[in-house]
Amino acid sequence: MADTLVQNRDVLIIPCWRRPEFLWHCLDNLRRAEGIGDLHVLFRPDRGHDPRNLEVIDEFGPQLGSYEIELAPHCPYRRGKQSANVLAGYLRAAATTRRYVFMVEEDVMVARDFLRWHYAVQASQPQLFCSIAARNTNRAVPEATDPEAYYVTTLDYCSLGVCFERSVIVRRIAPHVRREYFEDPHAYCQQHWGTSQVGVAHVEHDGLIRRIQEEQGARRPIAYPYRPRAFHAGFFGYQRRAINGALSQRIREVGEIIYNVDAMHAGEAGPEFAADSVPVSLETPPWKSVRCTARWG
Repeated sequence: MADTLVQNRDVLIIPCWRRPEFLWHCLDNLRRAEGIGDLHVLFRPDRGHDPRNLEVIDEFGPQLGSYEIELAPHCPYRRGKQSANVLAGYLRAAATTRRYVFMVEEDVMVARDFLRWHYAVQASQPQLFCSIAARNTNRAVPEATDPEAYYVTTLDYCSLGVCFERSVIVRRIAPHVRREYFEDPHAYCQQHWGTSQVGVAHVEHDGLIRRIQEEQGARRPIAYPYRPRAFHAGFFGYQRRAINGALSQRIREVGEIIYNVDAMHAGEAGPEFAADSVPVSLETPPWKSVRCTARWG
């Protein structure tokens, strides 16, 4: 679809690589999200992707309002390869979106009101750096059942179900999407943010963006829900036993685990699986508006 037509829609980026069974579940949830038909979905299969990702996209494509597949170009810098696909996707989306850019990785499962929550929070806090729908695992924040409550924080960026207003990408992130970063992410981050609180090992795209937000501080905070609207199934994806066989079998086996807290604890993902991989209900109780109830960080 031509970029001039895409500009009438906000853009959702979905990077994917070698887990088509997770992409299937990701899209099975996204197709039921309120407002998904109003978005343009930009799939970014990374180099070396499993070709079955394309089969999954073909299956769900007719249920999306608008979509395209853009294969990641070759990145000559090994250390920056994964980051290059995501960051280039952000820049492409920011150049074509109506206003907002969403990003959902292939192993993130979203609630039915995922998009509506982001729109409501962004409207409530126009100066946000971004809004993130998953659980905040960077600090101990008590969860609440109230679907209208959210809080703002700093230094807690992660890439799990995120939304940016396009100007944040253009003005804050884009200046750092450059050859020097991809050549040596560690050296680049040390040069630009030598006193950062972010761990020196965290230099991929999420670590880069986290440092950028840290620099903005409370002027551009992050919004999180007390009741998560997404969860990251990826820890099971990394720790699972080998799943072989037809794609349909892999889809079924993954589905038997990732939505079930007991199954995740029972050894499939390990007893200490990451907190962001704890399944959450994807059916949120009715709500009419959102309100900020606290500031952290």
